[in-house]
Parts: sequence; C-alpha cells; structure tokens
Amino acid sequence: MAITANMTTHDGIALTDAYVRVTSTYVKKIGSDWKLVYDVEIYKDKATRDDEATEQSMRINNKHLQHFKTDYDIATSTNPVALAYADLKSNDNLSNIKDA
Repeated sequence: MAITANMTTHDGIALTDAYVRVTSTYVKKIGSDWKLVYDVEIYKDKATRDDEATEQSMRINNKHLQHFKTDYDIATSTNPVALAYADLKSNDNLSNIKDA
C-alpha cells in the first residue's frame, strides 16, 4: 500500500507525484489517551523505491512528512496501517493524493 502526492519539501523543493509509504506503525498510550504513531518514507517514484540497490540513498527527506501521531480508539480501531494512510491523506502538506 502506498500513495502518490504533490508536496513541497522543507527545503522548498516542489515534488509532483512523489511515492509515499507508511513504513512503521505502533499504538502507544500517552497519558490517558491512545495514539497511533507512524513513520513515512518518500521517493521520487515507485521505481526508485523498488530498486533495492539504491533505495536507501534515494529517499527524499521532508521534515514535514516523516513522523506522525493521531488519535486511536483502542476499542473500535482495527487496522492501524489503514488508519495511518487515512490520516496521511488528510495532511495539509499533501495535494493531488492518489492510491498507488
């Protein structure tokens, strides 16, 4: 699962149809609230992500889109990855979001 989206990096570089993947998710209790914490990685496109030899060196650094947390209802939420993507799709730093 992944999405493509337009964005501007923290360095001011505009990206069109960047390939964005949620790479890790975990649920954590913070105070009395449950939170879903997730990380994302960004690439120029899917082919760049799929090239195992250069994958790590081709990640695009964007401080605005790396580490997130959102509310999590421990009683009713069942799929943390789907919730992470839903939250990511609502991020104001992304536009023209499509499922990849």
